Amino acid sequence: MKTLIDIGIFLNVFFTSYVFFKTPFEFYFSYVPILILLPIFISKYKFYTPNYVILFILLVTGLFNVLIGNNLLGNFIKIYANLAVNLIFYQYVLQYYDFDVKKIFNLYLRGAVFACIIGLIQFVLFTIGLESLANFRSYLPINKWGFSKGGLGIRVNGLFCEPSYLGGVISPAFFVAIYQLVTRSFNYISIRGSFIIIATYILSASSVAYLGVFFAFVLIFINYGALRYFFIAIPVLFLGVFYTYKNSPDFKLRADGLYELYFNDVLDNTKTLSTNKQLRKQKLREFLSKVHGSSFVFYNNFQITMNNLSENPFFGTGLGSHEIAFDKFDKSHLIGDLYQNNKSDANSMLLRTASEMGLLGLVALLLILFKFYISRPTNLNYDNDYWVISNALFVLISLQYLRQGNYTFNAFFLFFWMYYYNFINYNKYQSEVAPKLEFNDNEKTNVLIKNTT
Repeated sequence: MKTLIDIGIFLNVFFTSYVFFKTPFEFYFSYVPILILLPIFISKYKFYTPNYVILFILLVTGLFNVLIGNNLLGNFIKIYANLAVNLIFYQYVLQYYDFDVKKIFNLYLRGAVFACIIGLIQFVLFTIGLESLANFRSYLPINKWGFSKGGLGIRVNGLFCEPSYLGGVISPAFFVAIYQLVTRSFNYISIRGSFIIIATYILSASSVAYLGVFFAFVLIFINYGALRYFFIAIPVLFLGVFYTYKNSPDFKLRADGLYELYFNDVLDNTKTLSTNKQLRKQKLREFLSKVHGSSFVFYNNFQITMNNLSENPFFGTGLGSHEIAFDKFDKSHLIGDLYQNNKSDANSMLLRTASEMGLLGLVALLLILFKFYISRPTNLNYDNDYWVISNALFVLISLQYLRQGNYTFNAFFLFFWMYYYNFINYNKYQSEVAPKLEFNDNEKTNVLIKNTT
C-alpha cells in the first residue's frame, strides 16, 4: 500500500504527458492520485495554518483585481483553485512522510534514475534506426508529448512532455550525480545511477538543462571555496558555455536570438511589415532567420510583464491575469502574429509572478529562494546531506523561476515544501546534534594537547 501511495505522489513529478481534457482547464492523469489522497490527508493530518495567510492574501488581491476590471473571474478561480490544492496537498505529503525530507529526496532520486533510463532507451532506439519506436506517442497513450529532433539526432525527453521539462525536473538529480562523481560521499545514488542521469540530462539538448548544468557547477564551486577556485571556475564555465554555443545549433540560435532582440533592436526593424507586402515578406524572413521562436516568446513576455508591472507595481493584476496583460501589450503582431505562445504563463514563473502578483509576489519568491538556502558547513563532521539537498533543490527552483511559468506543473510545490522543511530540519539538527559534535571535537583536542604536553 505504501508503495502505491509513493507512486501516486510522484506520478505528478515524472508523468504529465497524458491529459483527459484541456477545457476549461487541463486535467492530467497524474491529478487522479491527488484527488484520491487529498481527502484522506485532510481527515488525518493537521492543516498548516500559514497556508491560510497565503491563500487569503491571494484571494483578496485577486478578487479586487477582478472588481476593477484587471482580470476575469473565471481566470482567477481556475488558477487560484489549482494553486490552493497543490499548496495544501504537498504540505500534507510532507506530513505523511513525517517531514523526512531525506526520505522523500531518496524516493525522488529513484524516480529520476528510472525516468532517465527511459530517456536512454529512447535515444538508443533512435540511434539504431528505430525512430518509430523512439517516438513514444505513436504507440503509447500520451497525448501531450512531443517528439523533438536536434542535439545528437534526437532531443531526449523520455516520458516528459518535452526536453525542457526533463531539464527542470531532473536538475536536482543532475546536481547530486555530479557531486557523487566528485566526492563519492552521497549514499542515495550509485555511480552507475549518476552516469545514467548525467548522460540523459545532456542528451536532452535543452536550454533549460544547459542552464541547470551551469547552476550546478557554480554552486559546487561556491560551496567548495569561491575564492580558492575562482580563477579555475570562471574559465571552465566560460569554456563550457562557449563549447555548447559552438556545438549546439539549438542553443546557439536561442542565444543569438536573445542578443538580436535585446541589443540589436531587431524587432523594431519589423515595424514596416504592415506597409508593403514585399517588404513584409523580406523583413519577416530576416527576423525568422535571426531569432528562435522561444527567444521571441521569452522577450515578448518580458516586455508584457514590464508594462503590466509599471501600471500595477505593488500587487499585480491577480492570479490568472497574465493572459489579459498579454492581449494588451503583445508585440507578436509585429511579426504577423507568430509565436503567441505562453500567453497564460509568461514563459517564466518570475515574469508571471511579477505580472500577476507585483513586487509583493516577486520579493516573496526571492526571499524563499535565499532565506531557506543552506551552504556547505565548515565543520567537516556535520551531516552533508542537508546542504547537498538544499543546493540540488535550489537549482530546480531557480530554473522554475526563470523558464517555467506554470505555478504547479510537475509537482513544483512538492520541491518547494522539501526546500523549506530541509531548512527547518537543518536548524533543528544544528541546535540538537551539532553542539554535541563540537563538544566531542573540543574534548579530542584537549586530550591531544594533554598527551603532547
